[in-house]
Amino acid sequence: MTNISRRTFGKLALGATAIAAPLAAPMGFVRNGWAAGKEIQIGIWGGSQGEFVKKKIIPDFEKDFGAKVTAEEGFTLANVGKMRATKDNPKFSVMFIDDVAIPICKTEGLIEQMPKGDMPALANLYPRFGFDGWASALAISVGSMFHNSSVNPPASYADLWKPEYAGKLKLVSPKNTPSVFFLIVAAAVKSGKPFSEAQYLVDDSFDKVAELKPNIMNLFDNGPQAANEVAQGQADIGLLELSKYIYPYTAKGAPVTMSFPKEGSFAGNNCQVLVKGGPNRDVAVAFMNRMLEAKTQKAFSEFALTAPPVSGIEFSEETLKYIAYPVEEMDKRGLFTPDWEFINGKRSAWTEKMNGIFSV
Repeated sequence: MTNISRRTFGKLALGATAIAAPLAAPMGFVRNGWAAGKEIQIGIWGGSQGEFVKKKIIPDFEKDFGAKVTAEEGFTLANVGKMRATKDNPKFSVMFIDDVAIPICKTEGLIEQMPKGDMPALANLYPRFGFDGWASALAISVGSMFHNSSVNPPASYADLWKPEYAGKLKLVSPKNTPSVFFLIVAAAVKSGKPFSEAQYLVDDSFDKVAELKPNIMNLFDNGPQAANEVAQGQADIGLLELSKYIYPYTAKGAPVTMSFPKEGSFAGNNCQVLVKGGPNRDVAVAFMNRMLEAKTQKAFSEFALTAPPVSGIEFSEETLKYIAYPVEEMDKRGLFTPDWEFINGKRSAWTEKMNGIFSV
């Protein structure tokens, strides 16, 4: 050994290090190595939004993290039901729901607060879409009137009660969330109060709801179908529906669009929640963070024509025609989020009353 030159010894040592390094290197040296091989199951929306998540967002996440994400489509109440059914042995890690269900999930202990320290994308989240740390919005639609492009829409919701609209309006079904928006509108028209106060006066406003019946052609529960019918001239105006169901037709050149009366409009908030006790929580948190990153949000907003809940994203003028963004534009349209914790306790009775008015 004493006869080995210093240069030869150095080459031998370097070779030994090169061979040993891969065996000794911890996973921490591999980008996102901590997530490799782990799997989470998430509940997402159905329809075109869900397809985008499955085809565009999930594959990129799996590639970057080496983890597996299985997505099951559903809607808000069904997704809440899935969390209830598996509460004692959680199956899902992340669930997509609308803001209406967040108070329910909190009360029933189905979700936990998002770990702000592990989600850097939360730094750009508009505070109004953070729901006290229990969820984050992912996509914001505007709930308002929609109308045939040949029709001059009224400047105020109150005008819809005029005889000139007899038989010319389509009304959203009581089983759909925007029916609550309509009830708040009726209460606001009757009381002269803003939406923020009128939402607590709905119980005293069903006489005003009934007064609109002569102007209602029919009720709808499928927003895209209603948009198509209004575009075809089967009705002049539809109330109320989310812009994500209307503007895709507008963008394709159909003669239907949204209008925003002076009383304001409503926020339709598609959200994500962290399932309490869900498998591989670290991967779940990383996925929720990915959903809020600017690149993801920009692509998703441009596809769905919904506004992102985070600041700092630049859109083309064409896209901005269809989304309420940034937050100053939301304020300009009077975008209002109802007090769902209060309303959820009333919803069943309100639905029964609406059914009683419009089913005969």
